[in-house]
Amino acid sequence: MAGILGRGLGAAGLTAALVVGLLVGCSAHADDSRKQERRIGEAAADREQYVGQLVLFDAKQIALGELALQRSQDPQVRRFARQLVADHRKHLNDLRNWADTQSLEVAVIDLAIPEGQEGVGGSGSAGIQEGYEARMKGVDKRLEEDVGDAQEDLNEVRAKQGAEFDRAFISRVIDDQEDGLELVEDGMDTYRADATFGLLLNHTSNVIDRQVARGKSLEKVLD
Repeated sequence: MAGILGRGLGAAGLTAALVVGLLVGCSAHADDSRKQERRIGEAAADREQYVGQLVLFDAKQIALGELALQRSQDPQVRRFARQLVADHRKHLNDLRNWADTQSLEVAVIDLAIPEGQEGVGGSGSAGIQEGYEARMKGVDKRLEEDVGDAQEDLNEVRAKQGAEFDRAFISRVIDDQEDGLELVEDGMDTYRADATFGLLLNHTSNVIDRQVARGKSLEKVLD
């Protein structure tokens, strides 16, 4: 009888152990799922911030080009400025069209005024939202600071007159384009698995190369 009871208790203990094991396994799986969701949210936030930097790059080049069209009297500078505006308006439009296909909200930046507004979206499970929100902390402030820096650069160029303005404009554009190229190359490396976005960034890289070459050629003429 004792042996039977012993065996019975052993079976009950085994059953309890199995139940605990299942619960622990489920908990571990839930934790792994939550971590994976958090990583997805963080990646979405990183991509949104990156696209915001591209938007700011476009907005600044458009503002510089429009300023040159208002202020410069040099036909070559005006031709360069006109192409600069056209290239970056097209790139900004292509970027926003791509973002729409990804249901991605991107920064809205107008450098005609010292403000930038950023649309922050995102939906999904709690883990994804948690990762997204954690990554987006402080983004509005950083974007505002970046927009302020861009405004300062624009104001420095705006303060120049005549030939000095033309040289300052070209120099500023070249510096920005070279910085923009680094930004684009970082994105091409980070998002190489996204064929569509990679193609857009590759086109951007080619446009920047042409603008830098034209700018440097024009810079020599102006010196």
